[in-house]
Amino acid sequence: MKTFPSYPWIHVVVVVLAVVTVLITGCTSPTDQKIPATTGFPGVTFGQVAPAAVSTMVSASLPYGVTISVPADWTRQDIITSGTRDYGTTTVNIANFYSPNAITGDPASYTSLSIDVDQNPGTDFEKYFNNATLAIGKTYGVPTQIEAHSYTIPISGYKSYELDFQTETVKGTYIFTSTENGMYIFAFKVPNKQQAVRAFQAAVVDMYKSISIHPPTVAVTPHR
Repeated sequence: MKTFPSYPWIHVVVVVLAVVTVLITGCTSPTDQKIPATTGFPGVTFGQVAPAAVSTMVSASLPYGVTISVPADWTRQDIITSGTRDYGTTTVNIANFYSPNAITGDPASYTSLSIDVDQNPGTDFEKYFNNATLAIGKTYGVPTQIEAHSYTIPISGYKSYELDFQTETVKGTYIFTSTENGMYIFAFKVPNKQQAVRAFQAAVVDMYKSISIHPPTVAVTPHR
């Protein structure tokens, strides 16, 4: 399994982008939480040209009712393990995917996608997301001057929030999707290197658009 090397986390700005401009009450920010430009696609700043579609995608059916299409040359790792994530919550990691190296000779120039599920997230989605935003800052040693914005986006018909962050060495795009049977987290990370980031942006749009969630019927705490 590929792992990211340890980086000297120097600075990170947490910005959440989405399709519908619904600002969550309670997000932590040292500013007046000015609303950033909306995006046509997750991870693509307004005004940029949307990445071209990935030509070859394959569908992957995963545990806990998740289906997602990924580029055919990505490596899939099936794994069911529980642990505390960098967003501060203990979840079940149901699968991981890894892209090929984007830069020849650089074994760390790949994108990783982890897919997790939290079956007991509580009843307050906004609080859950805000706590995850703060935990990202603590995990990567972010100074207190975090600027956080929140917008809703649709994933398989479910309310979802996108969390984007970056340091000098890594970029992250996390999607938190609230369902009647738990919280699903789709966490992309890529080295903050121009060629690797371009490869990531070319794949992420089609991957987000392909996600389908049909949670199994289990007895869990209802939550909105």
